Amino acid sequence: MANAVAIVTESGFGKTTSAGNIPELGIKGLDPKETFFINVKGKPLPFRGWKKFYIPVDITAGPPKEGNYLASSNAQDITKVMNYINQNRPDIKNIVLDDFQYIMSEEFMANALKSGFDKFNKLAKNAYDVINTGVGMREDMNFIILTHSEVKENGFDTSYKIKTIGKMLDQKVTLEGLFTIVLYGKQVWDDKEKTVAKHFVTNYDGQYPAKSPVGMFKDVYIPNDLGLVIESINKYNNGE
Repeated sequence: MANAVAIVTESGFGKTTSAGNIPELGIKGLDPKETFFINVKGKPLPFRGWKKFYIPVDITAGPPKEGNYLASSNAQDITKVMNYINQNRPDIKNIVLDDFQYIMSEEFMANALKSGFDKFNKLAKNAYDVINTGVGMREDMNFIILTHSEVKENGFDTSYKIKTIGKMLDQKVTLEGLFTIVLYGKQVWDDKEKTVAKHFVTNYDGQYPAKSPVGMFKDVYIPNDLGLVIESINKYNNGE
């Protein structure tokens, strides 16, 4: 089983930014030589030189034997590529899926005018298949989804969850339960620096239902840096 990580934040938090090497922000990020990036919306990545480090693959020409970047919202294509990488690309240690929820959104909008509930069942099944494929990859793989959070209002209580479409995934499958590590994004105003500090929440802090194995992270709040996240996971798994 892969190390399954969900990064759940509000839009605009900087979850994609956390994957890049950005010295100006003190972000280490992920090593592109070990990372395959699946960009669901195909937006330009928000770090300098990304086109140099992330080389597109053409899946219409055959299996992705080389390259480390796919722009696609098609669930079947995504699972096919992940299965190939899992079996044939030992050079890849990280698969980043950004933004996961748009796999559902794109399919929903493409079938918005169709009547019936079958479209919701298919949508949920496709999203689940993508997650299940990623979670089931080899044990030296880090499967990371970047996705949006959703606020749940329940009387006087406010809680957060992974954003989905329809009720099937929420009622039949708790997506958070498929991940060993669920980190939420939290923004805090730093009055001294007169700027917003961005953190990943590693365990429940009374507001965000984050989770991670005991002792994997030293602090409840850590920098929004996927490089540090993966480093902590590797040290934990190796008993360091």
